[in-house]
This record gives sequence, structure tokens and C-alpha cells, in this order.
Amino acid sequence: MREEALRMTHVTCREQGSTPLRDFNLNIFTGEIMGLIPLNGGHGMTVLIDLLRQNLPLQRGNIYYREELINTWRAAAPRYNRIGVIQSNSCLVEGLTVADNIFVLRPAFKSWLIRPRLLRQQLQPVLDKFDPNLSAGAYVEDLTHFQRFVVELVKAVVAGCRLIILREVSTFISDLELSRLHDILRYYAGEGLSFLYLGYHYEELTQICDRTALFSNGRIVKILEHERIGAPASFDNIVRRQLERHHDRAGLPPVLEVEELSGGAIDKLTFSVAPGECVVLQDLQNRIFRDLVGLFMGDVPIRAGAIRLGGVPYRPEQNRQIAVIGERPDRSMIFPQLSYLDNLGITLDHRLPELWFSRRVQWGLRQECERKLGTEVFDLPPGKLLTQQKYDLVYQRILLQNPKVVFCIQPFQGADMEMRIHIWKLLEQIQEKGIALVILAINLADSLSLASRLIRIRQDAPPETYEQSEFGRIPFSAPWLDLYRGPSPS
Repeated sequence: MREEALRMTHVTCREQGSTPLRDFNLNIFTGEIMGLIPLNGGHGMTVLIDLLRQNLPLQRGNIYYREELINTWRAAAPRYNRIGVIQSNSCLVEGLTVADNIFVLRPAFKSWLIRPRLLRQQLQPVLDKFDPNLSAGAYVEDLTHFQRFVVELVKAVVAGCRLIILREVSTFISDLELSRLHDILRYYAGEGLSFLYLGYHYEELTQICDRTALFSNGRIVKILEHERIGAPASFDNIVRRQLERHHDRAGLPPVLEVEELSGGAIDKLTFSVAPGECVVLQDLQNRIFRDLVGLFMGDVPIRAGAIRLGGVPYRPEQNRQIAVIGERPDRSMIFPQLSYLDNLGITLDHRLPELWFSRRVQWGLRQECERKLGTEVFDLPPGKLLTQQKYDLVYQRILLQNPKVVFCIQPFQGADMEMRIHIWKLLEQIQEKGIALVILAINLADSLSLASRLIRIRQDAPPETYEQSEFGRIPFSAPWLDLYRGPSPS
């Protein structure tokens, strides 16, 4: 009989008036990589992580870790469990070395005298297994995102964690590095560690997980064992529409031209995008997004190269012709102290200079947008909006601004399946309006389906450019790549 690393039976947990976990059942075996995909909302994932790391009160159910009862509805015993969590927000301390983070900051570290050289010598052979370029004496701030992941994983192992939770790994590690990550996970699974792999990309989870659980409305609705989930028909429809649009846009002159652009971490970047076209810039090492946006916003000086917008040199000062949609715009681009209408028109005064002085203009704007957004949202404070309503607000703001180019940073980050399809439709609205779209992505699982062109960027190497007709040969797994490869030869 296989030993269990985790068992949750009939777990019900309430938080702030909601029930994110309801009759939740899950078991993970020792040495297993278990996947978990939320189908309609990720709030329950956060509660699940908090519940496993520390024993929050339960309304019902029991939790067993390594076959020991650690939490029960009868009586919660508050304590922190030895369960590791690795996510986009690193818990490593900058200013300290890799060895210091792994050994010295460990709660069980009892030595009064720290011997840095000895600690590095003990750690280096372990790091060499996973990344020969990762030094035990390197400082955390100098590490790549993949190296930080390796350090956090080794730190959890050294701390005695036998279950490690991975959350949305593909949002900070590129698909090229995911294959290296999978090798590391399989190595540790062979050593008896267990993993709970939380993510929204089924094509990613089915590559590495032994089983995959589908999570909906607070409970596990299905366990898939060695099955591959097919792409929903809506995904295929989106790709087919993009293929048709690509042919319609062929030959249009570019609205944005970037030539040999250098500045910050950007080195000799060249690309162009036409009205209504989508270009995906994939950052294979998660280093350039901030500097690239800074070059267009004027926050980072241009070292070399040129930017032309509409055929003339581009000047970033107070320019509304380029817009940026940041990561998780429902959190980063909503101003809770302003009304819904103020949030909607905050970048519109260049088109309607009298907007903030004329109630008639404000009322006209509201009536125009109510047909698309609904009437009830205008009377709600922004903080009370649902996630989808917040996305609608941000994207409608951009459409009203009517820029020539929109930069969108990781638009699908943190979105469940339903929300991803909704975001796709919002991005399509931008394209349908003739606005050029530039998506900044780390993982291609969603963004590639919208693209007419892909540019893969890595440090110390020239960018790789793929036209849409070449997507079929990209070394990447996605359910719609077959649409780009064409019919199989008979």
C-alpha cells in the first residue's frame, strides 16, 4: 500500500463570509507530483495554501500530513507545518548569499558560529546537479528567476519539507526552463518528496503531473489519471479567427517601428507591429519587462536605436498614443478612491478636454458605456466590483483612450479558464478596433494564440523571430499548435 504525503477529507473552510473550500477531498502519495487546476476562480487556492502551511480553523473535515492528523474540525491546534511554498513572490532575502538563505535563515539552525566557507562547500555539490552556473556564494539579487527557484526548492528540502507547493510556476519561468524544472521535480520525487503543482495551464500540468485534479466551486470535481485534457473548442475558434485576421492585415504599414533599441537590460531589439496586429515578445529570462516599458514611458533612457510611431520619431513625454496594461490590472490599475466613472475616464481628457467640468459630457459617457458594461457597475465603489467587472473597466478605459499601440504585460496571469477566455475576447476587441497589440509574456501557453509574430528574447543572444506560418516548429507544447502545422501528410 502506497504511503500518503497528504490527505484532506471533507474539508470545509469559511473566510470573510465566503466558503472557498467546501467538502474538499484530496490525497497525494509520497513521491507523487499532483496537479491542481482551478476552473472558475483562484481564491480557493490561496486559502488552500494558507490552510496547509498553518492550521486554520475548519468548519468540517480532517487534514493528515505524512499520515499524522494535523488539523481537524473538532479542535484546531495552531502551528506551522513543514510544507514548502514556491510562487512568483520570492521569499529569499536579498543582500545575503545562497548559502546564508538556505542554512542560516533556517529555523533549526542552532550554531553560534557561522562558517561561510564550510556551508558553501557542503551546498555546492547539490547546486551543481541542477545548475552548474549557480554558486553557493552568489548573492540573491544576482540570480536569475530560474536560479531563485532552485534555491527556494533546495531551501525547502533542507528545512525538512516533504510536501512542496508550486504555484503558477510558468508566470516567472519560461517554457524553455520548465523542462529543466521538470527534471528537478522528477529527481526529488524519486527521493520521496511530493509536490502539489497549482496552475491554470492544463498543457503544462499534463507534461509533469502524475495525476491532475480539477477544482471548481470549492471542491474537487474530477481526478484525471494520465489523461490529457483537450483544448476547449473556444481556444481553437480564437486561433482560427487570428489566422483569418492575419491574412486580412497582410501588407499594412507598421504603426510602431523599433530599430536596434538598447537601454537598461534591452540590447538591440528590433520589431514592428501594424494596426490590429499582435506581436508577442517572450522574455526567456524574465529580465526585460520593466526596462522595455520604461523606454516607452521615458523612465529609462535610450542608449541606442530608434522608435518611430506612425512614421515619425516617438517622444514619450505625456504621450497617450501608447498605453500599458500591467500585470493583474484588476489590482494594479483600479483606483478605489475614485468613482467608477472617474476610473473609466481617467485617460480620456485628451479626447474630451471638458470631461471633468461638464456633467452633460459625463452623463453622455455613462450612457454610451452602460450598453456594454451594464448599469449597476456605475453605482458600485470600485472595491466592490467582481474580478471580471474590474477587467472590463480597465480594458474599456483603454478602448476609450484609443491609443495606437497597447503594451499588455502577462495578460493571463492568475486567470482561471473562464477568465482566460474572457481576457482573450477583451484583447480581440483591441485588435478589432485597429489598435496594435504588443504582449509581453514569459510563457506562451495563452498569448501565442493571439499572435501574428513571436520574438523570443534572451540575454547574450540575438532575438529569435517566428512568423505565424512558423509557429508549428516552435519547441513548445500547446493544444492549438497543430492548427499552425497544417494537415498531416497522408
